[in-house]
Order: sequence, then C-alpha cells, then structure tokens
Amino acid sequence: MLGFAVWEVELAAESSLLLRLPDRSFDPLSVRAALDDLDGLRRRLAQERHCNATESAARLGISVQRFKRVAAAARLAPVAEKDVHKYGKVLHVVYYRAGDVDALADHVRADAELRAAARVLDREQAARKAAATRKRNAELAAVVRVELERRKPAPDAGQIEVLTWAVALMRASSGALGPFRKLGHLDDPGIEQLTAVMRRAQLPRREAEALLEDILPRAVRATEDLADPEEVSAALGVPAWVVAEHVPHVGAHVPVAALRELAEDPPSWLLQARADIELQNAVVEVERQDAHRHAAVLDSAARAGARLSDASVAGLFGLSEDVVRALRPGSGHWKSGYVEQLMRRRPAWSLDEDAAWAEVERRQKREEARELRKWERMLGWRRTWARVFGVPLGAVPVRVGRPTPKAIAAAKAHPPSWATHVRRPDG
Repeated sequence: MLGFAVWEVELAAESSLLLRLPDRSFDPLSVRAALDDLDGLRRRLAQERHCNATESAARLGISVQRFKRVAAAARLAPVAEKDVHKYGKVLHVVYYRAGDVDALADHVRADAELRAAARVLDREQAARKAAATRKRNAELAAVVRVELERRKPAPDAGQIEVLTWAVALMRASSGALGPFRKLGHLDDPGIEQLTAVMRRAQLPRREAEALLEDILPRAVRATEDLADPEEVSAALGVPAWVVAEHVPHVGAHVPVAALRELAEDPPSWLLQARADIELQNAVVEVERQDAHRHAAVLDSAARAGARLSDASVAGLFGLSEDVVRALRPGSGHWKSGYVEQLMRRRPAWSLDEDAAWAEVERRQKREEARELRKWERMLGWRRTWARVFGVPLGAVPVRVGRPTPKAIAAAKAHPPSWATHVRRPDG
C-alpha cells in the first residue's frame, strides 16, 4: 500500500512512525494517516535512517576523521552498534541517526572556522618567528663577517695560512676543489673551524667567487711546494703527526722548504723523536725474539712432557722395566695420552709380571705369523711373475709388486731388467 521496502517499514515501526499491534500487524488508522501524508512520512523516515561513519561524513561533505572529531565534540550518541565480519576480520561499526547527523552541520561550519582561524594564527606566528630568525642571523652574519675579514690572509701570509683559507672557502661555497683535490678530505682542525665561520657569514655567491679568485694564484703556488705525510715520514724518519706538532702544517702536509731545513739541520725534538722510535723498535724486536724463544721452549717441553720413559711406565703399572720395554707401542714411545688410556682400561697384561710376559710372547708369535703370511704372499707373487716372463723363480726379486692384470700389461710393455737378462735354457 505504501510502496516501501521491508526494511523501511521495519524502520518506520521502530521509530513509531507506524503503530504495530501485539500480533505484529499495523494499526489501520496509522496506515491511513501515512497514506494521507506519504511525502511527509518519507521525509520523517529519511531522518530516522541509520548511517555509519562513512555515510555520515558523506552527508556532511567532510572526511571520516573530521566527522569523528566533530561527533565526539558534539557528544553525538549512536543509535546502534554491531560487529561486522569483513576483509577477513571483525569490524565494530557504529550507526547514527540521519537527522542527528544533519544537525551537526552548524558544528561542522564552526569547526571549519576555528581551524581556519588557527591556521591564520599559526601563519602569523611562523612569520614573526621567521622574521626574528632572519634578523638574528643577519646580525650574527655581520659579526662573523668582521671576524672573517680579520682572519683573511695578508699579502705576505705563509703558504699554510693561504691554503687553509682557500680550501675552507671552497668547502663553504660547495665549489669544486680543483688543484686542492688532495686536501679536500683532510681532517684538519684549522680548515674545519674556518669553514664553519665562513658558512655562518652567509657569503653571497659573487662575493665568495671574488674572494676565491683573489687567493687562487697564491694557493696554487703554495700547493706545488707542499710535501705529503708519506714524504715527510720518509725524509725525517718519524711519523708525520710528530712533525706536525712542531711546524706549521695543513693536515700533516708540510712546506717543502721547512722539510728540507729539518732534514739538513735536525732540531733536538726531531733527534729525540728518532731516538724514541729506534728504542721502541728495539724493544719490539727484543719482545718478538723473547716470545719466539719462549714458544720454542714451551713446544720442546710439550713434546718432552707428552712422552714417558720405560721406567716411569714400569713404576705406574708395577712391572719390570724389561717387560715394559718389550711392550712398547708401534711408535716406539710411551705417549702420555696412550698411557692414560691404559690406566683407565687396565688390560690383563698390566695386572702382573707373568701376564705381561705372556703378552710379550703373544705379540711375538703374532708378529712371526704376520711375517710368515707376508713371505708366503710374496712367494706366490714371485711365482706368478716367473711364469709370466718364463724365468727361474730365483731370478725374481724378493720384493716385487702384486701381479695384477694392469701391472702385468705394463711390465710386458716395459720388461724389467731381471726379466730380460735371464731366460730358460729352452727359450
């Protein structure tokens, strides 16, 4: 009758725009009144619609974050809350009444005006701070300019002072170092300090270029007569930093004239530095030799300590020295680790003298049997070689290799001397 969707009818019933009877049917009079003013009912129903934060922000034409801020300030009460499963997680959604959301329009305008006023105030404060900063920087730059003018190299200044000024000026103006490339990365306190002063002076580009053009010819000549730290160390026999403590320098680079003078007529501090270095080298060499001798002694002691004498082993097991000598291991020495294992296992031969001599006899018989098997094996190899070459058994050496097919083929290709000089009578 009304032409509403089911959810709209339910919303009208929840908001009391339509009266519902206990049997969930609708009161005919309220339905008739709705039919008489259908447009009014639609307007009132639109005010009762439930809107989430996104929909509410769209109604007001603002962002979701701004709507939440305004709703919290206006203490807007939600009409429903529920958890929604979306994007693989549970979202807590809050719904507001559409009429209450529309009523926030004045709050939104007030919030916009307040934020605009705050932005204007912030800009004014920022402008005042910027002006004060510019004024303070200008005053500081003026003071630094005076200091910079005082430190500018005079026409008769030394080459170290000229180089320090030129490199600092190039660093401060971010220019290419050009002929001073080898000085560009020096860790020199004088250059660092002067560069900081020049940067605080805020020199205009044209003024910096003019200063650089004025000092550049003198700086280039000064660079040509400069010895690097390696040359200083090689010429004077001491580290360059030692020399830098006594003569003008820029990053341990010393003028060639000063270096030549020091080499020809060494002052007392240079002679003392050389003596200290020679003494230190001598001490290091002595310590190295001592360490080498100490290591050799320790190594010898370790080798000696790793072996025990027959008498020591005999004393440990309570046996005679003769039987212990006969029971020596294959290496011919009683190593401490091997003796320690025997002490833990205590084999039968170590318990008394008779058992030890029985072990000696058993080892001798085992060795004799091993030698006999070896002799029989070698005899069989000799017989095979004798048949291969047709020679008497006595012609084959006592020690000969195993007659494998590969060895026989190689021997036939290159017969040994004993196979070529001896032949059977019928051969």
